[in-house]
Amino acid sequence: MRANEFISETRRLFELKKLGRAFNHLEDLVFFYGTKGVQEALAHLRELATQQGAESIRMKWDGAPQVYWGREQKGGPLVLTGHNGWLRGAKTTSPEELEDFIANQSGKPGTPEEKAKRDAFAKQFASWYPALDKATPSDFVGFVYADGLFFERPKLDENGVYNFCPNPKSDTCYHVRADSELGKKISQADIMLVGHASFPEFGAPDAAQQPISDFTMFNSNPEVIVLGPVYNTKPVKVDTAKLDKAEQYASSHGGRIDSFLAGMKGLGDLKEILYRYVNQTAKAKQLDQLGSQHFYNWLKTSKVSEPKQEKIAELDQANGNVIDEIFTLVKDIQGAKNSIIDQLEGERGEIWDTNGEGHVRYADGSKELGNVKFVPRHKWTP
Repeated sequence: MRANEFISETRRLFELKKLGRAFNHLEDLVFFYGTKGVQEALAHLRELATQQGAESIRMKWDGAPQVYWGREQKGGPLVLTGHNGWLRGAKTTSPEELEDFIANQSGKPGTPEEKAKRDAFAKQFASWYPALDKATPSDFVGFVYADGLFFERPKLDENGVYNFCPNPKSDTCYHVRADSELGKKISQADIMLVGHASFPEFGAPDAAQQPISDFTMFNSNPEVIVLGPVYNTKPVKVDTAKLDKAEQYASSHGGRIDSFLAGMKGLGDLKEILYRYVNQTAKAKQLDQLGSQHFYNWLKTSKVSEPKQEKIAELDQANGNVIDEIFTLVKDIQGAKNSIIDQLEGERGEIWDTNGEGHVRYADGSKELGNVKFVPRHKWTP
């Protein structure tokens, strides 16, 4: 695909996928995209029944911070930034520029304590610049992004295992045995990242990312480890009879589902409301209660205005009280997804997690609705 065609396709996908996140929960495709979302979610599940499909699932990481780096031209200076800098177009090309942006330009100063923390983080982030510059080939053009796993070598525990929990906002931790090949590399490293994907230009939207499977080119400096994605290697069993049943159900009720999700004047954010409801229900550990009665009870205590609540009820009634049918499909797809997650858990390679986020799958050319994630939503709380 030529560059201009790639950019055009990226923009099309970006416009199409305004809802949710860069990777959406598989079941959320139902209320984001109606029958089209159901079909695509079921297609993902069916493909996982094949060996090739099963091996396309990657571990989902919960590292911090997000790190973006690369060069705009061969031999050009390294551009290094975090997520805020990426979004705001901060092409920082030296430790000094990077530290200044984070410390003084990335947000409001806040309290003295908050400013002191930001200054310390800015100095630490900037200190990574020389090592990443050395690790990045001078002729590399483009940008990659990764999650930080550690920026100070972790200590060994009494069992000869390195343990690190990079995101202070979650309980996810990673573990590597010191006697493994990766463990031996960690014994020499001060920085460890896990790479995800590349972008064609600085500041490109998430929809533009292209998955990378091999980050070997960034591992020439022993101070830095850029780990590649960890793929599933086990076969996955999929109950295709249940998928057939869900497909038939969607076909029977699809017209009313799509009509409801199309919304009405004064209710342009209907899908965002449903998304918020499902997220809050997941955090409350009540996913098994998804349905119209639970939704309307939630609605009464939500921040959704009364006029919008009335419009939702009116639209639901006009479409034969279809909300239950929407959440029946959500739960069917969620159940099939959870069955797959159960099969994936427990596999240990050189690196394994506890309280992990699950897995992700990049959309191939046959998918229109973006990348998806297989998170054990029923037991994992962000």
